[in-house]
Amino acid sequence: MVEPTPPPVEPSPNGLHREQYIPTRSGERARVLLGRALTRRCPYCGGRGIFANYFTLKDQCPHCGARFDREEGYFLGGYALNLIVAEFIGLGLALFLIFGTAIRHAPLLAQEGLAVALAVLLPIIFFPYSRTLWMALDLYFNPPYKDRERYLRSHEMDKPPESGGPRSRKP
Repeated sequence: MVEPTPPPVEPSPNGLHREQYIPTRSGERARVLLGRALTRRCPYCGGRGIFANYFTLKDQCPHCGARFDREEGYFLGGYALNLIVAEFIGLGLALFLIFGTAIRHAPLLAQEGLAVALAVLLPIIFFPYSRTLWMALDLYFNPPYKDRERYLRSHEMDKPPESGGPRSRKP
């Protein structure tokens, strides 16, 4: 199967094209995007520093200028991913610790405390990774060279909102 050829695009603020950072072959693209997501890097260029702090994602990549806020509710899938993955890992880890280690001889209250602690802490720990994984999944299934309109939406967000539009703000 022949991969589509990326159309020419405007350069990012640093003069480099964002597409040159994203492989066109499916397997290689999955590997690169997963690696970037698990190291909390920009899914477009792999640049570091996309988080202002542990929980807050910056509006755009400081290296390539890619905007991360696509549309209202964009990260709802990331929140669901966070909850599902963290809770399944927490449940599996709690079951292993309670039934597969010496903790099974501990009082029931201690075992319940361990399970609750895992259920609360793992989603917090996994939160930034769920956001980068969600962006990587979006970029994998909707690469910029495949759906140019979606890619250009980030540039439209830089323009002042038109009156009455969905992004217009009333003073």
